Amino acid sequence: MSKEIILGIDLGGTNIRGGLVSENSLSSILSQRVTSDGSVEQVLQELFAVTDKLFDNSVKAIGIGVPGLVDTEKGIVYDVVNIPSWKEVPLRGLIQDRYSVPVLINNDANCFALGEFYFGKGKGTDSMVGLTIGTGLGSGIILNKKLYEGKHGGAGEFGMIDYLDKYVEY
Repeated sequence: MSKEIILGIDLGGTNIRGGLVSENSLSSILSQRVTSDGSVEQVLQELFAVTDKLFDNSVKAIGIGVPGLVDTEKGIVYDVVNIPSWKEVPLRGLIQDRYSVPVLINNDANCFALGEFYFGKGKGTDSMVGLTIGTGLGSGIILNKKLYEGKHGGAGEFGMIDYLDKYVEY
Protein backbone atom coordinates (compact mmCIF):
# COMPACT_ATOMS: atom_id res chain seq x y z
CA MET A 1 0.00 0.00 0.00
CA SER A 2 1.40 3.43 -0.92
CA LYS A 3 2.01 6.10 1.69
CA GLU A 4 -0.21 9.16 1.83
CA ILE A 5 1.85 12.18 0.90
CA ILE A 6 0.75 15.73 1.70
CA LEU A 7 2.44 18.75 0.17
CA GLY A 8 2.81 21.52 2.73
CA ILE A 9 3.44 25.12 1.69
CA ASP A 10 4.38 28.05 3.93
CA LEU A 11 3.66 31.30 2.07
CA GLY A 12 5.68 33.70 4.18
CA GLY A 13 6.32 37.39 3.95
CA THR A 14 9.92 36.73 2.88
CA ASN A 15 10.04 33.15 1.55
CA ILE A 16 7.81 30.44 0.16
CA ARG A 17 8.78 27.06 1.60
CA GLY A 18 7.41 23.69 0.62
CA GLY A 19 7.90 20.12 1.73
CA LEU A 20 6.41 16.67 1.43
CA VAL A 21 4.94 15.11 4.58
CA SER A 22 4.49 11.36 4.86
CA GLU A 23 3.86 9.32 8.01
CA ASN A 24 5.01 12.17 10.29
CA SER A 25 8.25 12.80 8.38
CA LEU A 26 9.16 15.83 6.29
CA SER A 27 11.25 15.58 3.12
CA SER A 28 12.13 17.40 -0.09
CA ILE A 29 12.16 20.89 1.41
CA LEU A 30 12.39 23.77 -1.07
CA SER A 31 12.50 27.52 -0.54
CA GLN A 32 12.14 30.57 -2.77
CA ARG A 33 12.17 34.29 -2.02
CA VAL A 34 8.85 36.13 -2.25
CA THR A 35 8.51 39.34 -4.23
CA SER A 36 6.59 41.03 -1.44
CA ASP A 37 5.81 44.09 -3.54
CA GLY A 38 4.75 41.95 -6.49
CA SER A 39 1.32 41.52 -7.99
CA VAL A 40 -0.96 38.64 -7.05
CA GLU A 41 0.00 36.95 -10.33
CA GLN A 42 3.73 37.31 -9.65
CA VAL A 43 3.51 35.86 -6.15
CA LEU A 44 1.28 33.04 -7.48
CA GLN A 45 3.95 32.19 -10.08
CA GLU A 46 6.54 32.03 -7.28
CA LEU A 47 4.18 29.80 -5.28
CA PHE A 48 3.59 27.57 -8.33
CA ALA A 49 7.35 27.33 -8.96
CA VAL A 50 7.87 25.72 -5.54
CA THR A 51 4.72 23.59 -5.75
CA ASP A 52 5.48 22.37 -9.30
CA LYS A 53 8.90 21.07 -8.22
CA LEU A 54 7.40 19.04 -5.38
CA PHE A 55 4.07 17.90 -6.85
CA ASP A 56 3.59 14.50 -8.46
CA ASN A 57 0.81 11.90 -8.65
CA SER A 58 1.62 10.56 -5.17
CA VAL A 59 0.52 13.84 -3.54
CA LYS A 60 -2.98 13.37 -2.10
CA ALA A 61 -3.59 16.91 -0.78
CA ILE A 62 -1.99 20.33 -0.37
CA GLY A 63 -1.96 22.39 2.82
CA ILE A 64 -1.01 26.07 2.76
CA GLY A 65 -0.20 28.38 5.66
CA VAL A 66 -0.61 32.09 4.93
CA PRO A 67 0.45 35.02 7.16
CA GLY A 68 -2.84 36.86 7.25
CA LEU A 69 -6.60 36.60 7.48
CA VAL A 70 -8.06 33.53 5.81
CA ASP A 71 -11.61 32.29 5.32
CA THR A 72 -10.87 28.59 5.81
CA GLU A 73 -14.32 27.48 4.63
CA LYS A 74 -14.21 29.41 1.34
CA GLY A 75 -10.44 29.19 0.85
CA ILE A 76 -10.09 32.95 0.40
CA VAL A 77 -7.06 34.88 1.61
CA TYR A 78 -8.44 38.24 2.71
CA ASP A 79 -5.27 40.06 3.59
CA VAL A 80 -1.52 39.43 3.79
CA VAL A 81 0.08 42.44 5.44
CA ASN A 82 3.58 41.58 4.17
CA ILE A 83 2.33 41.16 0.58
CA PRO A 84 0.12 44.23 0.04
CA SER A 85 -1.35 43.08 -3.30
CA TRP A 86 -2.95 40.04 -1.63
CA LYS A 87 -6.51 41.10 -0.90
CA GLU A 88 -9.41 38.65 -1.28
CA VAL A 89 -7.42 36.08 -3.29
CA PRO A 90 -9.38 32.82 -3.91
CA LEU A 91 -6.25 30.77 -3.29
CA ARG A 92 -7.84 27.38 -2.63
CA GLY A 93 -9.71 27.46 -5.94
CA LEU A 94 -6.62 28.55 -7.87
CA ILE A 95 -4.52 25.74 -6.38
CA GLN A 96 -7.24 23.08 -6.75
CA ASP A 97 -7.79 24.03 -10.39
CA ARG A 98 -4.09 23.65 -11.15
CA TYR A 99 -3.32 20.45 -9.19
CA SER A 100 -6.71 18.66 -8.92
CA VAL A 101 -6.27 17.59 -5.28
CA PRO A 102 -7.98 18.79 -2.09
CA VAL A 103 -6.47 22.01 -0.69
CA LEU A 104 -6.64 23.29 2.89
CA ILE A 105 -5.67 26.87 3.73
CA ASN A 106 -5.24 28.48 7.12
CA ASN A 107 -3.29 31.20 8.86
CA ASP A 108 0.37 30.18 9.20
CA ALA A 109 0.43 30.62 12.98
CA ASN A 110 -2.68 28.43 13.27
CA CYS A 111 -0.92 25.77 11.18
CA PHE A 112 2.11 25.99 13.46
CA ALA A 113 -0.02 25.68 16.61
CA LEU A 114 -1.89 22.67 15.20
CA GLY A 115 1.39 20.99 14.27
CA GLU A 116 2.78 21.50 17.77
CA PHE A 117 -0.51 20.38 19.34
CA TYR A 118 -0.64 17.09 17.42
CA PHE A 119 3.05 16.26 16.96
CA GLY A 120 5.24 18.59 19.05
CA LYS A 121 5.55 20.17 22.47
CA GLY A 122 1.78 20.68 22.79
CA LYS A 123 0.99 16.99 22.37
CA GLY A 124 -1.12 15.75 25.28
CA THR A 125 -2.28 19.21 26.38
CA ASP A 126 -5.82 20.58 26.25
CA SER A 127 -4.94 24.20 25.55
CA MET A 128 -1.86 26.05 24.28
CA VAL A 129 -0.61 29.06 22.34
CA GLY A 130 1.94 28.72 19.55
CA LEU A 131 3.90 31.92 18.92
CA THR A 132 5.48 32.56 15.50
CA ILE A 133 8.22 35.12 14.97
CA GLY A 134 9.44 35.78 11.43
CA THR A 135 8.77 38.56 8.97
CA GLY A 136 5.72 39.16 11.16
CA LEU A 137 4.48 38.11 14.57
CA GLY A 138 1.50 35.83 15.11
CA SER A 139 0.05 33.14 17.30
CA GLY A 140 -2.25 30.18 17.02
CA ILE A 141 -4.52 29.34 19.93
CA ILE A 142 -5.75 25.89 20.93
CA LEU A 143 -8.54 25.93 23.55
CA ASN A 144 -10.03 22.72 24.90
CA LYS A 145 -8.39 20.69 22.09
CA LYS A 146 -9.83 22.89 19.31
CA LEU A 147 -8.31 25.62 17.19
CA TYR A 148 -9.71 28.97 18.28
CA GLU A 149 -10.05 31.25 15.26
CA GLY A 150 -12.27 34.04 16.60
CA LYS A 151 -15.07 35.89 14.83
CA HIS A 152 -13.17 36.66 11.61
CA GLY A 153 -10.37 34.10 11.79
CA GLY A 154 -7.95 36.63 13.24
CA ALA A 155 -7.63 35.37 16.82
CA GLY A 156 -3.99 35.49 17.86
CA GLU A 157 -3.00 37.97 15.17
CA PHE A 158 -1.19 40.76 16.96
CA GLY A 159 -1.20 43.22 14.08
CA MET A 160 -4.95 43.33 13.57
CA ILE A 161 -7.99 43.87 15.70
CA ASP A 162 -11.67 44.02 14.89
CA TYR A 163 -13.17 47.38 15.81
CA LEU A 164 -16.74 48.37 14.84
CA ASP A 165 -16.79 45.52 12.28
CA LYS A 166 -13.70 46.87 10.51
CA TYR A 167 -10.12 45.71 10.71
CA VAL A 168 -7.70 48.17 12.22
CA GLU A 169 -3.95 47.80 11.69
CA TYR A 170 -1.34 49.04 14.13
